Amino acid sequence: MTIDRRTLLGAAAAAAMGGPVRAQGYPARPVTLLVPFAASGGTDIAARRLAEALAQDLGQSVIVDNRPGANGIVAGQALLAAPPDGHTLLVATAASFAAAPALGQKLPYDVERDFAALGMLGLFPLVLNAAPGLPVASLAEFVAYARARPGALNYASAGIGGTNHLVFEMIMRAAGIRLAHVPYRGAGLAQADVISGHVQVMVDSLAASLGNIEGGKLKPLGVTTADRQPQLAHVPTLREQGIDLVYPGWASIVAHAATPPAIRARLSEAIASAMRSDALALRYRELVIQPAAWSEDETARFMAADRAALIELCRVAGIRLEQ
Repeated sequence: MTIDRRTLLGAAAAAAMGGPVRAQGYPARPVTLLVPFAASGGTDIAARRLAEALAQDLGQSVIVDNRPGANGIVAGQALLAAPPDGHTLLVATAASFAAAPALGQKLPYDVERDFAALGMLGLFPLVLNAAPGLPVASLAEFVAYARARPGALNYASAGIGGTNHLVFEMIMRAAGIRLAHVPYRGAGLAQADVISGHVQVMVDSLAASLGNIEGGKLKPLGVTTADRQPQLAHVPTLREQGIDLVYPGWASIVAHAATPPAIRARLSEAIASAMRSDALALRYRELVIQPAAWSEDETARFMAADRAALIELCRVAGIRLEQ
């Protein structure tokens, strides 16, 4: 269930090969960027940083409009209800555009047919954390410890079908281990029980984990990205340690599928340009997010590959969302 390194690190060469594409008269008014989360979270802050960069490039204000609810459905419907002219965009997430279809969630739209990928908002590194009292010092020791105790250990998640649930399922399949799943109502509650030792391990975002890792409250066993993360450079990747898995969290920017191609190309160019800027990279590093300057096609292929991988994972593991 690996999102291949070549896909993850694919350069936005397709966008760079041709000259810049200009859509005459666009944008004619401020652009709205719909975010499917409440304000002040990591994705929201990243969207605001990108909006600032896009506003400078496009010559119009880019207004972040928070539309939380129903795993992104509220925001998705708001985009599709707006005119398909590029003045309303949406932050698409792995949860809403990959996991939801994989889990069989009933959606009022087709995530592949009704939306057009423009570029990435960013990649969100994940880390496998262990309780501080668990007697392991590395991923290899954890795998051996779990294999010697089949079904006796637990792993926490923020809920059935969430990224941390599905990625740990991938890890178990790659490592040949089996732990019991303990879903919580949110990542914060799950992480608290790992810290206390009530649950042994959890996959979580590096951004949410870093403070507790630095404070010795969590024991990091490996990051899920293709390369080590600068904020935790001493912690190897899963792949370095023999688990063939690369899977960061992600969010992208999409438009209504009926948006004219020239406008989509103009937006994609602006997003990729922002992702290549040193200023945005510095701000993203503070948020523990990796910028990704990918073209429309690169982004669309990545999203489709993730959706296909999660559909297959949920099929073979028998994971379905309770409806």
